[in-house]
Amino acid sequence: MEMLLSLQSFIFISLLSLYLYLYFFTSYKRPAVGFKHYPVVGSLPGYLRNRHRFLDWSTEILKHCPTGTAIFYRPGKIHGVITANPANVEHILKTNFENYPKGQRFVTLLEDFLGRGIFNSDGELWKVQRKTASYEFNTKSLRNFVMDSVRFETLSRLVPILTKASRTGLALDLQDILERYAFDNICKVAFNFDPGCLGGDGTAGSEFMRAFEDAATLSSGRFRYAFRHMWSVK
Repeated sequence: MEMLLSLQSFIFISLLSLYLYLYFFTSYKRPAVGFKHYPVVGSLPGYLRNRHRFLDWSTEILKHCPTGTAIFYRPGKIHGVITANPANVEHILKTNFENYPKGQRFVTLLEDFLGRGIFNSDGELWKVQRKTASYEFNTKSLRNFVMDSVRFETLSRLVPILTKASRTGLALDLQDILERYAFDNICKVAFNFDPGCLGGDGTAGSEFMRAFEDAATLSSGRFRYAFRHMWSVK
């Protein structure tokens, strides 16, 4: 019996050693393409080092992939395909859109922020909401919106702020100014509400915009937890 156990232990250790040797030997010898995967933990080590800059990190990875596409694995059955290939993007978002639902994890993580509206629904519920939205966001209504709301926002708010800055030499945070400009316009067309974030000196009415940004940041951050249910504890 002891001899049998010793033999089994020897075989197990030998196979494990061979696997680790082949895995790491081939990993170091061939050029790294895509996300680096480790036994059991998958891409988790690299993810933990780069999740604060996930967009930059994934962009760097995809730049070295011949197809512009890479597979990503994390513990807890979290895996997916990340692509920057225009043909793949068109296939997913247009050609074969119905074959790529958002999925329950996506819906659950964003439900507090987006509810079950058109941006956070699948299947028949999405179709119903899309049909409803199509009556509001048609070519004529969008053209009228551009002619009226965007023109007003541009001429009465954006241009005066830029003109004043050019005359006085005032330094502007252009990204903040354009964010406010875009947020005012989006709220008008989506909610028929003018938050006036670009009103006055360009710093007024920002409470709702900042709250919206905080909610978006917190909601998107749920996807970046190392373990999928940790966000619910917080």
